[in-house]
Amino acid sequence: MDKWQPIEAAPKDGTAIQARIPGHGEDNIIAFHNGGLLDGDGNDCGAWAYVTEQEPPDDWTEGYCWEVNEYGDRSTHPTHWCPPPPEHPRS
Repeated sequence: MDKWQPIEAAPKDGTAIQARIPGHGEDNIIAFHNGGLLDGDGNDCGAWAYVTEQEPPDDWTEGYCWEVNEYGDRSTHPTHWCPPPPEHPRS
């Protein structure tokens, strides 16, 4: 069985996951941050962000994967996830 699952099934409670991001590989360790972030209209929202010292895709704003970045372009969203390797934190 493939360890990779669709990103829609990933935990969104701040748990660190390993993610596939198109054009950015599959060794990305990210977590979903819910609350405390505001979208362009000032509404509270959530976003994916790295939990380790890794370089995010160029179209992520300030290290966050927004629905739409500051240039009005859709950020490159992760497509799949699995638990991170043991050497990475899980939360």
